[in-house]
Amino acid sequence: MTVFSLIKTLFKKEPVQPRPNSERVNATPEASPQSPTEPGSPSLLPQDGGLAQLIDQQMPSSTSVMAGSFELVGLDEIKEALGSRWSGLTARASALAQEGIRRRISESDVLQVLSDTEFAICFSNLTKAAAVERAKQISREIKQEIIAELPEFSSSVTVKQYVAEIELNDLAGDTGSLADRLVMSLRRMRLEADRAVHNYRRLLLKDFQLLFAPLWDPERAIVNLNRCVLDLSLGCTTLSQFQAIADPDQMVDTLADMDCLALTRALEVLHRFGRAGNVAAILVPVGYQTLARSQTRREYLKLLSSVPEVYTPFVKLEVTNVPTRPNIEQLNNLLFTLCAVRPDLTLQVNGSGDYLAAVDSKLLWGLSCNLSMGQLRDPTQRAVSPPFMEFAKRNNLRTLAHGANTIGLALAAVDSGFTYVSGTAIHLSQDTPHPPSRLYPLTFPKRISG
Repeated sequence: MTVFSLIKTLFKKEPVQPRPNSERVNATPEASPQSPTEPGSPSLLPQDGGLAQLIDQQMPSSTSVMAGSFELVGLDEIKEALGSRWSGLTARASALAQEGIRRRISESDVLQVLSDTEFAICFSNLTKAAAVERAKQISREIKQEIIAELPEFSSSVTVKQYVAEIELNDLAGDTGSLADRLVMSLRRMRLEADRAVHNYRRLLLKDFQLLFAPLWDPERAIVNLNRCVLDLSLGCTTLSQFQAIADPDQMVDTLADMDCLALTRALEVLHRFGRAGNVAAILVPVGYQTLARSQTRREYLKLLSSVPEVYTPFVKLEVTNVPTRPNIEQLNNLLFTLCAVRPDLTLQVNGSGDYLAAVDSKLLWGLSCNLSMGQLRDPTQRAVSPPFMEFAKRNNLRTLAHGANTIGLALAAVDSGFTYVSGTAIHLSQDTPHPPSRLYPLTFPKRISG
């Protein structure tokens, strides 16, 4: 019998009713040393501390097992809104998650249901990288299945996953069963990983700096708008480390915090320089992922609603990181919700922007793109041609080109008729907004505007 067979046997034992305040709902009972083993019944775990020796005998070529956990989170966020329906819907969501996990693991993998919202898996024949990818796939597909059947949870539910390589020596001991110790080791490692993520996130937000890139109007040769740019140069190493260990939900939460910080810092700058009456409007980015999640959207809108009325003419929002194929109904709803609090929205377009025909253009002030991505430049011509230019012209929208970091890109953006152009070839980003003034970039002939 291999260690996986042993774990599987233990996981398959009939669950017992947990004691009050027990963490596990469907727990594996602890084997009693005096309990007889009937023919055909599951083998009982030896209680003499010989687990390490048993594993050495049965798996001499392996020193670790690959385990993972899945947890449904966000079900409580809309409990009040669902009322009496909440209990039945959450039970169905739990059943869908359990059924989905069972369908996606192999016969040699081991699944334990720890509670209505928490599940543990022991992968039998996967490397760490393969187990992580499998867990991400399972998490993503289960979430899609839950939302497809239970759209009530579309804005709140998510499936958090965690994978760890557990040393077999860490499973030695006589406290509880082997399955108990496996789950406890997994939870302990998950807690340590969460602490590491928390520390990196704290450092990342601590090193967060906001710069301002002047948006140049080439037709009038003036600057009357600045765009917030996140400067992560001090924390680039921290960011790389954070991205390596954070799960998607932790990344979204952190990006949402950055969006809130960007808005707060922009308001601080307006308060500091606005008294002089010589300040240009500020274009503040907010990520689509921040607006798409109900919790982060509520927090951002609450902050946005607190902006003093006196600053209204100076704050414009730019919705960034929009998927290349967004849910149009959701996008329009988000734009409408945001526009109700802060009108004159700019939408950053990635990819072809085929969905724009279905977007309510009345909610928009402008469309933007990032030239540094490289897909928009035709090397045979001195021009850039984002697909949205015709849509913007028909609907009288401004067009903004970011990332003009070379002379060639800057000239191409000007020749293509963009309303505003920004990038290092136009002007370096700075720690204070550029005041409303004439601007003649060094890369362009000095000219007088009429």
